[in-house]
Order: sequence, then C-alpha cells, then structure tokens
Amino acid sequence: MNQTKNIKWRTFIKDVFMCSLGSYGGPEAHYGVFSSILVEKKKYLSEEELTEMLGLFGLVPGPSSTQTITAIGYYVGGPILAILAFLVWTFPAIVIMGLFGVFFYQVNSIDSWKPALTFLPTVAVAFIIYAGFTLSRKVLKNRFDFFLFAIMLTLGLLLVRYSMWIVPLLLIIGGLSVLLKQSKIKSKKKIQYTPRWWLLIIVIGLALFNEGLRTWISAPWVTLYTSFYRYGYSVIGGGQIVIPLMIQDLVQSQSLISLNDFLSGYAIDQAVPGPLFSFAAFVSARAYSGSGFSFIAGIIGAISIFLPGTLLVFFIFPLWKSMRDLAFMKHFLSGVSVTAASLITMTAITQTIILPLNWSVLGVLILSIMLLFSKKVPAPLIVVIMVIAGFII
Repeated sequence: MNQTKNIKWRTFIKDVFMCSLGSYGGPEAHYGVFSSILVEKKKYLSEEELTEMLGLFGLVPGPSSTQTITAIGYYVGGPILAILAFLVWTFPAIVIMGLFGVFFYQVNSIDSWKPALTFLPTVAVAFIIYAGFTLSRKVLKNRFDFFLFAIMLTLGLLLVRYSMWIVPLLLIIGGLSVLLKQSKIKSKKKIQYTPRWWLLIIVIGLALFNEGLRTWISAPWVTLYTSFYRYGYSVIGGGQIVIPLMIQDLVQSQSLISLNDFLSGYAIDQAVPGPLFSFAAFVSARAYSGSGFSFIAGIIGAISIFLPGTLLVFFIFPLWKSMRDLAFMKHFLSGVSVTAASLITMTAITQTIILPLNWSVLGVLILSIMLLFSKKVPAPLIVVIMVIAGFII
C-alpha cells in the first residue's frame, strides 16, 4: 500500500532531481540509483513494487527508466506529479545534449574535459551490480525462484545479444512459469478499473499519421519528428537498443549526421546524467546545425522519442495498480520480477567483463560498490568523486 500520500511534492521532485544527477549508463544502472534513493532512503515505494515496475516497463516500448520514474511519480502523487517527475528527470539532459549538438565542434576540440569520462563506465557498472544484488535478494524467496533465476540468467547470457525482443520474451516466460506452477488460483477481487483505451489509440493513431505525413511532406522537421517518434514506440529495452536503429536510419539511410559525429556525441552522452534517450537531442541538433533550426530541432527530436513511451505509462500504470493484488497477477508479476533481477545480474556480468583490465578501474569498481552498500554516501556524490578521480589518476 502506498504510504507516501502526505509527501510534499517539492521533496519528491528534489529526490527525482538527485536521481537524475547520479544516473549514468543505461536503465540497469539507473535502477540502482532509484533503489538507493527512492526505496531505501526515502521509502516512496517498496523494493517489490520497484521490481514489478522494472519488469512491467521492460515489456513496454519506450525508455524504461524514464517510464519507471514517471510511474513512481504517478504512484506518489497522481498524473500531475508524474508529468513533473518526467520533466525534472528528462529536460536537464535534453537541454545539455541539445547544446552539445549545437556547439559540437567547439566542445569536441577541448581535451581537458575528457578525463571526466575515464571512470564513468566503471561507476555505471557498480550501480548495475548493486541493483542486481539488492533486487535478487528481495525477490528470491524459495527454491523455484532460485531455479527460475538461474535458467533466465543463463538464457539471457546466451540469447539477449541476438535480438531486442529476447528481453520482453524472457520476462513473459518468467511470469507465465510462476503462474502455471500454481495449480489453483482463486481471488474474490475484481478489476475495478476501465483502461484508458483512448491513450493507446492516440499512440497508435500518431504512429499511423506520422507514416503518412512522411510521404506527404518532405520538410526537415517532419522527417525529424516522425523518425524519432518511430524509435520511441519501436524500441524495447532503453537507450542502448536505439543506437543501432539511429545509425542505420539517420547515418546510413538519410545521411543526416556522420558516423564520426554520431559516435563522438554518444561518448559525450555517457558523461551527462539522466536518460540515454536524451541522445536524441544531440543527434537532432547536430543533424541540423547551421540551419538556425539546430537547438529547436534537438528539443523536437527529444520530445518525439519520449512521447509514445510516456503516454503508455499513463495507460499501463493505473491498470497495474488495480490488478497487482489479484492472485493470478501476483503470481505473474512474481515471475516477471525474478526474471528482471536475473537480467540485471546478467548485465552486471557482461558489463564487468568488458571493463578495461587495470588496477585503477578495479579499485574504482570496488570502492564504488562499497560506498553504495554502505548507504552513507549519496549516489550523485559517488559519481562526483569518481569524476574527480579521473582527473587525478
């Protein structure tokens, strides 16, 4: 049950902003920050609820960490606070990446800032390890959970790299496996919520309208808006997954940005806290640099890519809230949560393996993990410490 109804919105928004300052890397690292600040420190929701949201939005197209923080805002204070949480979480990164796109050549020529990037991937891995451990500890409650966890971890390690559809497929299989294990599922509770089908109609309707718009109007802003809206509803798994799509479409097919500029901007994006989908602002601004349209293009691109996934939050979250206490849904979400924990653990393993093999990286990784588990150092401060370490070491 939600215990946060009396929380001041200003306090919650401040905590969301603190999450944005400490969130580097992909969704898996972000969940470590969410767990540290929003669950353990402020107790806005339980670890079980966070894990369910993690699994739920792992099944939904769009930026999963952004959808999760928006849903937490909905959970704490309703739809208006959800919108505020979304804005506080996304817009600082969008504006920063848009400005990087506008002033790319000036920024890219400055070598003095590059040591700041040295240990950011390592810190992100530390957050992923922390999230994987804490979530696993919460959701693994019996022998079957451990068995399912091991199977899904193995399948994830073997299959995830082949398709973006593997993650949602594993989440569904994990949920069904627990659901089918129960021989009898009885519940006197009934669903008392009517889904807001009009939101789903808007998402699908805009997708169809945009495809027609591309054929009727060839203006740059139309191409920009429709391309990024398409990414927003066709990608499951967050910012890491959308990168290959952008390269194929914007670099190779449309030639709106060079591959070198694209990859350089992606490296910059790793140093900017917040959602990785904010990279859309850089790509859009850089693609239309010198046109007088550059920064506005960045904002349009970013809003376009976030729009469909965010609309889906307002469709799915109330449905989840009304159904999560039903017996069959409890069993299904339990399996989804175990699978989600296994997939984060998988990411922790794969990302640790690809870290550079040297004593400084190992030391930063161990120190970051120790600070996280100590729960005495705020997540953003850990990031600042490791940025400073990059300049010193």
